[in-house]
Amino acid sequence: MIAVHVDTTGTKEFMNRLLKDDVLDTFEVRGVEMTIGTRISIDGNLIIQKENLDESPEKQQGYTTWEALRPLVFAIIKTGAKPKQVKIIFSFKTENVKDIHPNAAALFLNMVYENDTVNFTTATAQKDFSLEKSLDDSWDEWVRSFFIMKNISVIDRE
Repeated sequence: MIAVHVDTTGTKEFMNRLLKDDVLDTFEVRGVEMTIGTRISIDGNLIIQKENLDESPEKQQGYTTWEALRPLVFAIIKTGAKPKQVKIIFSFKTENVKDIHPNAAALFLNMVYENDTVNFTTATAQKDFSLEKSLDDSWDEWVRSFFIMKNISVIDRE
């Protein structure tokens, strides 16, 4: 797990990019919590109804993308006072986790905006229990490379 924060001089720019640009659009969102006078919670669960002519309808669970939720979150923040806190649980698309590591079940990028700072932590879920840390290391390295590719300046948090 890595814990990093966006360079404090770039917090406003990062939040603008997060809410207006496609910087994290490819990630799925497990949940969003915002405190803007009141607490607002958005569940990222997406119910997909599959119709099969021979069987009853089957429901599959998935998660919505940041691309789909971003306009809603932006509208909520734009219409209210400056948020006191925003928490977003991003996850790597489920069908792509095996590209990072064969034992990956889920890969998370948790973001917290509070007190004019943005902090990220990574987390992983394994398919099969293992004490070795290559999954964590692979995900952390991918996230660091992603931040560099997207020109997001981050600093290791102590």
